[in-house]
Amino acid sequence: MQSHLILNLVTAATEFITSSHLPHFCSWPIQYALAKLITLPEGKILRQSFSHYLVHIDLFEYVLTKETSIDFVQAEMSIFMFAIFEGYSSFYDQQENFISDVKSGSCHFGYNDKGNYRAALNPGVHKFLVLNFRPEWFLHEAKNLCQFKTLIANYKAKHQAVFTLPDCPLAKHIRQSIKKMLFQNKTKKDDPRIVINGVLSQLIRQYHQMLVDNHYTTAALHQTKATDIANFIRNNFRDQVVDCISEMAKHFGVKTFHRLVKIAFGIPLREQVIALRMEYGLHQLKTTQKTINEIAFEAGYNDPHYFSRAFKKHYKVNPGSLRGLNI
Repeated sequence: MQSHLILNLVTAATEFITSSHLPHFCSWPIQYALAKLITLPEGKILRQSFSHYLVHIDLFEYVLTKETSIDFVQAEMSIFMFAIFEGYSSFYDQQENFISDVKSGSCHFGYNDKGNYRAALNPGVHKFLVLNFRPEWFLHEAKNLCQFKTLIANYKAKHQAVFTLPDCPLAKHIRQSIKKMLFQNKTKKDDPRIVINGVLSQLIRQYHQMLVDNHYTTAALHQTKATDIANFIRNNFRDQVVDCISEMAKHFGVKTFHRLVKIAFGIPLREQVIALRMEYGLHQLKTTQKTINEIAFEAGYNDPHYFSRAFKKHYKVNPGSLRGLNI
């Protein structure tokens, strides 16, 4: 399988090198890979690649002296595993919309559509692995693994350009599997293609088991809890329970409730609840013949006058003026 990942490095000098001439910063030499050394004004990149009929392997090692942006093209839609051993990076789509941060010692599975992307990297050393799977093989391999259902459904629906499952720690057993795939055993000269076959299936199941066990990184765990909170609030914003922060925190059993709400919405809980209630009230005013009293109570307000004041503050217009009615 050929690589679908193309780096756009206008000012770079690129040279192919042999395994005996790898640069001093190469910590993981892959004997069977094609090595390419890329020199930028900001530093150097070593890309070691190997094409297997089930996967394309890319191991990147960066040494950068200052913050750098790398533009790249995804030539075809791809299902991938991403593992970062050192460093930190942020990814953006072609509209410069933020996609995700990836931090040292984590891994995840996901897909991205073909198109232009950008990676922002901090100064220092970065090392990460990208496995681009043959889609039909991956879909068959993961079809009975429940934690991959969301990924598979989103990949088939193609509603999003990028979708990733939660970050999980690069646990010892996952590191061992990756090293088994990348490094030939010095005493046992197994065909790397045969070794890769077995390790790919192993990595899929190891990551799946971490999802089953909720063994996420701290950031991914916070994001998962924040998503649960967001869904609950969107479904229950008219209920009085969302007005009591202590009850909400007790319901979700977390001490960091305020921070998780900020992750979920970017604003405090009270502001989000008001915004949802105002949106609901506006929709009801425009699409139904209900009285303002009825709409106020349905939106979660015991006092219709309070609803009207909140509505006017939010939309700069009295709800009654939208249809020429008074309370």
